[in-house]
Amino acid sequence: MLESKETPYAVTSLNALVLGGGGPVGASWMAALVHGLRAEGIPLAGCGTVLGTSAGAVVGAWLTMRPDAVLEVPDRMRKRAAWHAEATGIGQGRQELSRRLAEQRADDIEAARSLAEAAVAAMPPMQADQADALWRPALPDGKWPNPLGVVAVSAETGVARRWTGEDGIPLAVAVACSTAAPGAAPAVVVAGDVWVDGGVRTNTNADLLVEAASPGRVLIVAPPPSADLAREEAILVGAGHRVRVVVATRFYSRPTDMLDPLYIDPATAAGAEQAREIAAELAEWWDE
Repeated sequence: MLESKETPYAVTSLNALVLGGGGPVGASWMAALVHGLRAEGIPLAGCGTVLGTSAGAVVGAWLTMRPDAVLEVPDRMRKRAAWHAEATGIGQGRQELSRRLAEQRADDIEAARSLAEAAVAAMPPMQADQADALWRPALPDGKWPNPLGVVAVSAETGVARRWTGEDGIPLAVAVACSTAAPGAAPAVVVAGDVWVDGGVRTNTNADLLVEAASPGRVLIVAPPPSADLAREEAILVGAGHRVRVVVATRFYSRPTDMLDPLYIDPATAAGAEQAREIAAELAEWWDE
């Protein structure tokens, strides 16, 4: 699905890309989508700002560090999905955390803090060195790229933070924080706090760009749609951005499928097909 809203404000040449959450399966869909769009000539790897939440942080790392290898993501995520299956299981309590995560709204900080606390109680947090060892094999080698910001949420306050390379923590640790989905992966202890998935605030956190990027084009890519997308889009448009939103065509049945390794290949195929479907219209918007 491709949606648009125009703004009367003047824009700059800066482009921003927002990549949302969606588990290993959502990351596979996004990787195939951005690979396909780049193949059609849309220069996503050249965006001045890339904002990744959860799965989007993984794809954002590959896109900004090794864009020509972004199709390595599905195989890396196949291993990650297998880790989820072995390490977590889907009990009633964790299903409840997943439901609360899906219903979370950005304007409810107290609810975010409560969900983060429940996530910490469900799975003991890991230390930064454990997080680094867990995620480093799934990411490209190299220093943290300047365009990339990674969103995580403080379990103490419920407030989101956009980690960048200037914050002095390894990219793998930031990705571990951003992907610490309640009931699915452990929170991370770093920088004097405990951090959970950026999706505890919203699936995309696109409105954080208001403080992070000058007005320009913003492409928001979100594997599952969320109630916050329209609100975030309106905020960006009001701040002078021109916005496109792309959400995945439905290739899954329920939210827990986004952790299932059996959905990696269907997600990858769906992303490639959707890129072919929207490339021409998106390229026209990109070049306006």
